[in-house]
Amino acid sequence: MSGYRTLHRIQPEDSSTAAPSPIWRVKFSPCRTSSKSSSLRLLAAGSLNRIQCYKLTDRSAKDANSDDVLDASAMSVENTECLVSNDDYTTIVSNISNDEVVKGGKNALGYASLEIIRNYCGSDKLAGNEVVVASQLGGKVCIWVRLDPLLSEKGVVVADDTQPSTTTIGEDNMKCISPHAEFTVKGATGTTLAIRPTTLSNYYSKKDTDILVALGCANGSVIICKSGVLAARPGAENATGSSSNAVVGDSSTVEETINILSNSTPGEVVATIGGGHACVMSLAFHPTIPNCFVVGRKDGIVDIYSSAITDDYYHSGELSFRRMHRLVQSAYPIRALSFSQPDGALLFAGDDNGTLYSYDASCNNERTNMAAPVKLVACALTAHKGWIMNLTAFPYGKRVATCGSDRSIRVWDCGMGLSSSTAVHSFDSVHEGLVWGVDCGSANGEGDKLKLVSCGNDGVMQVFSCGE
Repeated sequence: MSGYRTLHRIQPEDSSTAAPSPIWRVKFSPCRTSSKSSSLRLLAAGSLNRIQCYKLTDRSAKDANSDDVLDASAMSVENTECLVSNDDYTTIVSNISNDEVVKGGKNALGYASLEIIRNYCGSDKLAGNEVVVASQLGGKVCIWVRLDPLLSEKGVVVADDTQPSTTTIGEDNMKCISPHAEFTVKGATGTTLAIRPTTLSNYYSKKDTDILVALGCANGSVIICKSGVLAARPGAENATGSSSNAVVGDSSTVEETINILSNSTPGEVVATIGGGHACVMSLAFHPTIPNCFVVGRKDGIVDIYSSAITDDYYHSGELSFRRMHRLVQSAYPIRALSFSQPDGALLFAGDDNGTLYSYDASCNNERTNMAAPVKLVACALTAHKGWIMNLTAFPYGKRVATCGSDRSIRVWDCGMGLSSSTAVHSFDSVHEGLVWGVDCGSANGEGDKLKLVSCGNDGVMQVFSCGE
């Protein structure tokens, strides 16, 4: 019996609305939800003025009162909180009885892009503070930090001047949280962003203490800027500014107060790369090579940029990059990009012609840049009957999931299955309209009990199991 099946359907807040609010991105958090349960944390971004957070827990007791559950014995879903911008938070507080901003008003911009990173570079695959970065059209970026639950249980708190504002609204006492940092990047579209991995602990130094965020621009450039959030690294400074062996986000710390913010200005630009080319449609950082990222463009070109780790990688306060490879197999916009996990040996790209490409980048795994060849090794010509909107590589596996404008989600084996355009499994007609996003996650941080989640124009999120 196949382990691929639909587990749960999360409906819009008001399913009777004629035009539901689209959800554009869904992401599983790589961090633990608590010390007592093995649950997944799910975040969703769309046309509403908030990032909605959910807690997904496997269960064995059947819940006959849950109308949205397709397999009622499989999963419990709890809506925990929502993340809002400073402006929206101010509006909510000024009129606490009116939660129109949170539910989405006529002038709602929403969040077009969403990324989550685990801010800890140690061996515990679940430990670390959760850093959420989301952007609106026009390049407005909001960043929220969630303290590791184990840190909270030990009584650890962040410094008073870095505490986010929190309030509750509505009959359900929904908790609304303001961002730890907020800024606008001039020229950025707000539809594409990526976070440089903090797991590269050998890279972060006294010169470079911030988590860096990359944003795509309409003129083809990529702007990399500081987040104002301190990256997990050995020797991080504590709230008093003195040297410490503590690591930001490390749940083994015993300090009562930690500082999660850096001394830099959020939004400070450290590099502008690749201007004068076609509009940036997608971005992805390499999981193991520092300062290496890939760009998917509107004209179908895929550019790979890298910067070797040297003593002079900073020039005049900026990071230096150069283009290492240009991949020209497609002539259609590249909306979806991802490196395989956890080593980045493969690079996946999906275009508007429904073609899924797989490139071999394994020759670079022992290097500090992407100087070695990157070759096309497989291509699914008919992966989707329309645009490939998004894709996600399975953690600790050799599979990748894609979603498209043909209302389907498909799982691919990265070997012969992709070459023959034969999917391991297909979930067809799971959404009404475009399927905008897909993501894969596991509650234990390993490769077992994996779950997929998708979102679409219909405002629905579908959760699937993806075991064998």
